[in-house]
Amino acid sequence: TQMPDGNQVCVVGISEKGECIRPVCEGGFQKRYLYVGKNVVIRPRAKIEFDFTESKVEPPHIEDRTFNPSSIINHGLCNDTDWEKILRNSSYVVVEDIYDGFLQDGKWVKPGSATRSIATLAKPMIVEIELSKTSVKPRLRFKDSAGHMFDCPTSDLALWNLCYSSVKRNTNREELSREIVSTLRSADHIYLRLGLARPFKITPTTEPRCYLQVTGVHTFPDYLKGKTFADLLT
Repeated sequence: TQMPDGNQVCVVGISEKGECIRPVCEGGFQKRYLYVGKNVVIRPRAKIEFDFTESKVEPPHIEDRTFNPSSIINHGLCNDTDWEKILRNSSYVVVEDIYDGFLQDGKWVKPGSATRSIATLAKPMIVEIELSKTSVKPRLRFKDSAGHMFDCPTSDLALWNLCYSSVKRNTNREELSREIVSTLRSADHIYLRLGLARPFKITPTTEPRCYLQVTGVHTFPDYLKGKTFADLLT
């Protein structure tokens, strides 16, 4: 996922035990760590080896693990069948179940809450994607299997770049929004990775909150047709 600092990303993987892990390191996860030479190796479906060590965690961000950027080893890609199985086996169908009752207004969780920050949502219904006039960072409206509606910023790096490159070619945001929604809905199966941002204060006097966002959009068949975020910047 894209971080506010354009040089940093947030990466999340699923371990062989089915646990979500967020690799963290001093100085932040730099976008250049995604590459070996000119090839993007850390991407959806990638099998990557890290030398994880325990990290001090602050709930709900219990998935943090420290790693050494120089030790990343690429083991290729999962096939689509295995990739979907991994997502399906670690997924939920109702957002409320993910956050153990700590999600407020369908938007945020209080820092320190005894829950997780990352999970996969299966079988969402995509309602709308919003491309604002001031930013191409998309917002995604979707329903879960219980019919609850959510409206979240989307920091998925590939979708962000797809929106950015599309807006450069066509400034009609409503038309682009319909096209992207139609593409996502046409998939046989769709999974959303949901994550809670780090504590954030809207104003200096408000309490910090961890806001819900869509951190990954995965469809079968792949709506990106095998492309990575780097392929979408042309």
